[in-house]
Amino acid sequence: MTTSDRSALDFEDLLARLADVVYAVDVDGRFTYVNPAGTRVFGRAADEVVGHHFSLVIEPGALADTAEHFRRGIEGPETNPFFETRILRPNGEVRELEIHAGSLYRRGRLVGRQGVGRDITELRRLQEELAEKTSRLALLEDQQRAAMDVYRRLNLVAGQVVSDPARAGRALDAVEDSFQLETARSLGLQDDLGIIRLVSDGYSNQEIAERVHLSVHTVKDRVSRIVTALGARSRAGVASRAAGAGVLRSHSPET
Repeated sequence: MTTSDRSALDFEDLLARLADVVYAVDVDGRFTYVNPAGTRVFGRAADEVVGHHFSLVIEPGALADTAEHFRRGIEGPETNPFFETRILRPNGEVRELEIHAGSLYRRGRLVGRQGVGRDITELRRLQEELAEKTSRLALLEDQQRAAMDVYRRLNLVAGQVVSDPARAGRALDAVEDSFQLETARSLGLQDDLGIIRLVSDGYSNQEIAERVHLSVHTVKDRVSRIVTALGARSRAGVASRAAGAGVLRSHSPET
């Protein structure tokens, strides 16, 4: 066995051991090589990939951007761009890849593109979970600040109007309204309190539109946003979620 043969075997063994995807495509975008990690990420055997266009493995929503990166790489061979794409496995699972691509030459002639792809699916999931937890923490901090403000105002009310129950009731209502507004603002729903009350009271989109003087389409969009912001499964859960979040007083529906 020659030195070059041994080097070739070592090279193949190295590619087989890599956890990252290693691939090569020709100038038309057809795969000419994919390492074992690539077949695992793609969910396809090597002979199902090699000879086929890269669109075979790209999630349709990511195909246009991926094709554009490929086009720019072919037209500007000196570029080595990083980009992200999504892989669609035959079973419907989507994996996210971060790719570092470069030009592939044979005897000085451009023959395609090659690259290394890192599966960042789990990293993205962890980032999204962190973002969600950070958002929840920010919401809790906002609610805590609002609660402290309520406590301050309650002390003020108790000191000033203890001898006037009617005035105290009005003041407490104002304090609660302020608390609801601050909590709604932290959820981005400060302009939707009226719609939240109407949804909670069982009004339809058409009925709400007539009362708030908006189109039914606008009301539908805002109700959808409210359901999402409150984490309700549907509009039926808006009342309990809104009351639990502090943006709606617990009360009986209007008759």
